[in-house]
Amino acid sequence: MKCVTILVLIFLACACGAGPVIPVSVQDLANSMPDREVQILCGVGEEYDLSADQLKLLLTIRRIENGRSGLEMGIGSNNPRHPARRFARHPDRSLRTQARWASGTIQLHYTGNLDAFAKIYCPPKWKHWSRMARYWMEP
Repeated sequence: MKCVTILVLIFLACACGAGPVIPVSVQDLANSMPDREVQILCGVGEEYDLSADQLKLLLTIRRIENGRSGLEMGIGSNNPRHPARRFARHPDRSLRTQARWASGTIQLHYTGNLDAFAKIYCPPKWKHWSRMARYWMEP
């Protein structure tokens, strides 16, 4: 009976949209963003197995880029036909797609050095981008 109760509680938590757990180190940044976006970004972070620091960078990218639907994470901003922009008319799907592209870039290129990452993520204005990222990333 105890096992059934636990399973029911787990099912209810999932069904009610409890969503992914947000690490404490990311909490302040997450609190400054809409819940819907945080849930999507944290879900993608889990999907890509991002560390707490990488997840914080993912949320930071959203804060810095702050793009409209289709450009939420700045992916493809200089290319209107970029595949990451294909769901612009569907905000949740668009954010999820943009977050997946950003997560892949984080996994491949983020080593903890924001300057090095900024040179890849935003080459033309990497110094400014890095300063903004540092503002959100540092406690």
